[in-house]
Amino acid sequence: MIQVRRDRLIELRVSAGFSQETLAEAMNVDRSTVGRWERGRATPQPWQVPKLADLLKTTSDALGPVLHPAPPGTPDTGEHQALTGARRPETRPTGDGPPQPATPAAAEMATTALIDGGVRVGCRTADGQIVFVTMPRQLLPHSVSTTANPTSLPGLPQPGVQALPSLLSHGLHPVEGMRALRRSLVECDNVLGPRGVIATAQEHVQVIQHLRREATGDDRRALLQLLAEYAEFCAWLHQDGGDHRAAQHWAALATDWAAASGDHDLTAYITARKAQLAGDMKESADAVDLADYAQRLTRPGSRLSAMAAVYGAHGYALLGDERSAQHALDQALALITDPSEAPIGRGRWLDATYVEAQRARALAVLGRHHEAVSGFEQAIESLPVNFRRDRGVYLARAAISQLVAYGPEPAAETAEAALSIAVSTGSARILTELATLDGMLQRCQSVPEVRHFREVLDSHLLHEV
Repeated sequence: MIQVRRDRLIELRVSAGFSQETLAEAMNVDRSTVGRWERGRATPQPWQVPKLADLLKTTSDALGPVLHPAPPGTPDTGEHQALTGARRPETRPTGDGPPQPATPAAAEMATTALIDGGVRVGCRTADGQIVFVTMPRQLLPHSVSTTANPTSLPGLPQPGVQALPSLLSHGLHPVEGMRALRRSLVECDNVLGPRGVIATAQEHVQVIQHLRREATGDDRRALLQLLAEYAEFCAWLHQDGGDHRAAQHWAALATDWAAASGDHDLTAYITARKAQLAGDMKESADAVDLADYAQRLTRPGSRLSAMAAVYGAHGYALLGDERSAQHALDQALALITDPSEAPIGRGRWLDATYVEAQRARALAVLGRHHEAVSGFEQAIESLPVNFRRDRGVYLARAAISQLVAYGPEPAAETAEAALSIAVSTGSARILTELATLDGMLQRCQSVPEVRHFREVLDSHLLHEV
C-alpha cells in the first residue's frame, strides 16, 4: 500500500523547535506515534489536532492539508483511526481507464446538531460504508461546526427556563403556548429537517418538565400529555437524523408519559410511530406486531388505524408477504378516503399521496421497481411545496428503483437532487438510501453521471482514515 510521507509536517515540527521526542512529550504520546504521523502511517485523533496545531504555530484548518497531502494513495492507518473533515486521498476505478482522484471536501456536510453540543455527522468508513456518528462540535473542522449549529431558529421563540415568567404572563395557558411552539417546530422540520429543530425541541422538553414540577391536578396531566407529544416528536427527529437508539429512547418515554396521561389515542399514535421506526431499522416482525397492537389500541376505522396499517405494510413487505402488504395499504387508503373520517387530529398529514408513496416503497422492497418508480414520481408531484425533506426521501428511494428499472444515468441524476436536500436538512433517512445506491453504482463508475454523483456525495462526508 502506498504511503504518503508528510514532509510539510516535518518542516513545521523543525521550524517550531521540536524533535520527535520533545513533540511527543508535549502531545503526551509516544515518540513512535509522531514518527508514524510523519511517515503517513497514522493520523492524529481529532481532539489532538488543535493542540498539535498550536504547538506547530499554525491553525487546525491549515494543518488539514498537511495531514492529508494531495498525491493519491491510501495511508496505512495502523492501530490509529480518526475522522477528519479533510478527505483522505482516495481513488475509484472508472472501469475504462486509470483511477480518478475524488474531489476535495465541501464546506457543508450532512449534520444534525444535538442539545448537548454534539453533532451527528455523515461518515464514510474505511470499508466504504456510510454511517452517522456523533462527535463533539469542537473536534470538527470549523466549516462543519459552523453549518451544524442551527440551534437558534430565526423568528421562532426559544423558551429557556428563564423565559417562563413571560410565557405565563400573556393570558395564554402554558400548555397552549408550548403546543403552539411545537406546531411551529413541526413546520420547520418539514422544511429544514432535524438539523434545524432537534436541539430546540429538547430545550422545550426541559421547559415542560420545569412547569410540571409546579403544576397540580388537570394542569399537571395536560403538561404530561404535552410532554408525551414532545417526546414523540424528539423520537421522530432522532429517527430522521439517523440515531435509532436515541429514537427508541424517546419513543419509550413518550409511550410511558402518554399512558400516564390517560390519552389512549396518543398512545396508539406513538405505538404506530414505533412500528415505523422498527421498519426503518429493518425489524420486520416488530413493525408488523407494533402496527397490529396500535390498531387494537385505537377505534376501528379511524385515521390512526389507517396510519398503523401503513407501517404494518412495510413490515409485511420486508417479510416478503406482498399480499398482506397490499391489503394493509388498501385498507389504509379506504379509511382515509372515507368522508366520515375528517382529516383532523392526530395523523392529519396522512393522505392518499402518503399511502401511495409507502406503497411504492413496499413495491421496491418486493423487487417491483418499474411500478415503484411510477408511484414515487406521482407522490413527488403531489407533495406540498413545504414538505421538502419528504421530497428528498422519495427522490432517494426512487433513484434506487430507477437504477434497477431504467439504468444508472437517471438514477444518478435523481440521486443528486436528493443529496442536496440531505445536506441542507441533515436527514439521515435520505443519506441512508443514497448510501445503498452508492454501493449499487460502484460497477457503473464509467458513466459520467454516476462518477459525478459519487464524487459529490463523497465531498459531503467525513472520512475514516
